[in-house]
Amino acid sequence: MDPTNKPSFPEESGYVEERPTRVRWFVLAIVAFAASSAYLTRHCISAANTTIAKELDLTEPQMGMVMGAFALGYMLFQVPTGWLGNRFGTRFAFALSSIVWSLCNIWSSVAAGLGMLMASRFGLGIFQAGLAPISAKILRDWMPLRSFGMSSAAIGASMSVGGAFTMWLTGWLLDPAGNNLDWRTIFFAYSFVGIIWAVGFAWFFRTRPEDHPWVNQEELKQIRDLPEKADPSADGAEGDPPRALSAKTLLRSLSMWGLCLQSFCRSAGYSFFVTWFFAFLEYVYGIDKATAGFYNSLPLIAVVTGSLAGGIIVDGLFRVTGSKIMSRSGTAFVALTVCGTLTMVSAWTSEAWQLSAVIAVGALFAGIGNPAAWAATLDLGGRHVAVVMGVMNMTGCLAGVVLPVLLGNWFEEIKQSGGDWDSVIYLHAGFYFCGALCWLVIKPNRSLDA
Repeated sequence: MDPTNKPSFPEESGYVEERPTRVRWFVLAIVAFAASSAYLTRHCISAANTTIAKELDLTEPQMGMVMGAFALGYMLFQVPTGWLGNRFGTRFAFALSSIVWSLCNIWSSVAAGLGMLMASRFGLGIFQAGLAPISAKILRDWMPLRSFGMSSAAIGASMSVGGAFTMWLTGWLLDPAGNNLDWRTIFFAYSFVGIIWAVGFAWFFRTRPEDHPWVNQEELKQIRDLPEKADPSADGAEGDPPRALSAKTLLRSLSMWGLCLQSFCRSAGYSFFVTWFFAFLEYVYGIDKATAGFYNSLPLIAVVTGSLAGGIIVDGLFRVTGSKIMSRSGTAFVALTVCGTLTMVSAWTSEAWQLSAVIAVGALFAGIGNPAAWAATLDLGGRHVAVVMGVMNMTGCLAGVVLPVLLGNWFEEIKQSGGDWDSVIYLHAGFYFCGALCWLVIKPNRSLDA
């Protein structure tokens, strides 16, 4: 059958019902791969932190500024890149972003000093800013409501897979006792993954499932959650450009405030693992880079497991209870409370592996909360999900701007004064507790479209 000649009403045209195609799962897979591979270029600098600082003669506060530069660009361009995806389509916006952020990482690989390194990381942040809002828009357009939890979990887990893999691989490649590769070579090689992905994505993907030649009518029904004899083309408004979402609507929504604040708190807690935890393990326990990379990867691997489990929990609770509040807000509140408790307890350990193991169990619960946050954003955002995701993620990125700089200065002070390293752990436990409280005011059953 010619997939471009799809009758709207099968029962009136003599059309024989087909088995639904499964293109949406391929779409989810390539978006998840983008989320994972983007972290190669994002977090390679954390694993190479002390190596770069030594070669370029940079201090801890200066390296904090470098990592904060990425987060600043990432924060400032969340909403603009969300708008870009809405205005020009996710196919064009995502492919362009991936190519340019890869070029920015190549720029980082040839940096000769602080200024060039900060500028290249700022550029990387600008073009990776579209990752979350554009991914959310794709999920909203391509996945049915009943699968929001698991599809969100797939994206969140992929991000943590990328982060964990980057920490382990980069530490292993840099280790003087092992491969002893130059950090510039590693950065350069990582950059080509995003360029190759962008070419494949632009060839395969379509912004709207209705426009994809491999998607049949039965899959469209499943994507739109339509009854058996409904006409998927009747949902054409889904592809129309949505009316602008006013700042007044966002500011008046208590759920939006809660969503943004929990994003800040979760990002602040997570920021430690992807910026300074590698150096923390080196400074506090005196372990080598390969071991530090492995221990640094444990919490990130745990987030992967937690995210996948969270997707099952979120979708399962929604099927059983029909309550978005219970499946989204309830899941996130419990998960972040347990995470905060375990993060605090990790400070009472005495060995590097013990600290990483307890923190990893806590990170597993933080991961459980990730699909709840994405699903709640998809619920609240409606047709404006790219912008709403951009606003939420922008608030989270503020933590990424502040925390690396704060920790860089704090680390230098602790090293010079012989202060208490446990205070760093307690701070991050506090962020998770605050994030849990935010979920008490989030009502994902009330869309901002209404």
